[in-house]
Amino acid sequence: MQSRKANIFLEDAYKTVEVEEFLNISRLGRSKGYQYINSGVVKSILMDGKRLIFIQSWFDFLARLLAEQPTFTRARHPIRWPRPSDAEPAAAETRPSPRRRGRPPKLRPATAADAAAPTAMAVANNTD
Repeated sequence: MQSRKANIFLEDAYKTVEVEEFLNISRLGRSKGYQYINSGVVKSILMDGKRLIFIQSWFDFLARLLAEQPTFTRARHPIRWPRPSDAEPAAAETRPSPRRRGRPPKLRPATAADAAAPTAMAVANNTD
């Protein structure tokens, strides 16, 4: 039984695909796909009003990325910031508190019990 996936190394180096097919193959969105095309990372030509992508240039780009990037170690992302448990304890204390989001809580009007509490404390502390 023959595999459904084609071997990319056996394909023609000058095979071209349309932009939509390139986006499906690369699993990129439109913006990122056109960003790679416009930057020259992925080679393309304009023929009869159609943009054709040299698919081998995409595979070459992926091979370069694979060679440049460090290996991935399990259970730890290579780019993530260190966890607070891994960092020094003093550094965790100097970090500012996270910014509160949303609407601030409403202020409650003062009640008679709130107004009486400070005067009762003052009377208790003012023993002559």
